[in-house]
Amino acid sequence: MSQAVKISEIEMKALRDAARLNSRSISGQAEHWLRIGRAMERDPQVGYSRVEMALRGLEPMSLDSLAEAEQDDFIQGLADAPATVVEEDFWRDRRRRGVGVGLDDKDRLVFGSAAVKR
Repeated sequence: MSQAVKISEIEMKALRDAARLNSRSISGQAEHWLRIGRAMERDPQVGYSRVEMALRGLEPMSLDSLAEAEQDDFIQGLADAPATVVEEDFWRDRRRRGVGVGLDDKDRLVFGSAAVKR
């Protein structure tokens, strides 16, 4: 059953922008964010209180402040994240110019489109 919810204009704009970027409906994006928030609050491994403090600007977050497992998850999340349009343009331009675009499986610099993604 659907429910109407009041959301501030600032948050609504963020919701619309995120929905567009992630190819989701506005309600789909809101539900996605709700699931993430609920999971964070329920999982003591996530450290919700630290995230909440960072959102309020009370605690600077750095990779060193995370537990080892949290660091691993953060780094894996960066590696798994889809490339943004800006990143894709950056690498396309580098391939076009024939400059280094990555490393092969022996950590040697690769030029052009022969780079192995890691």
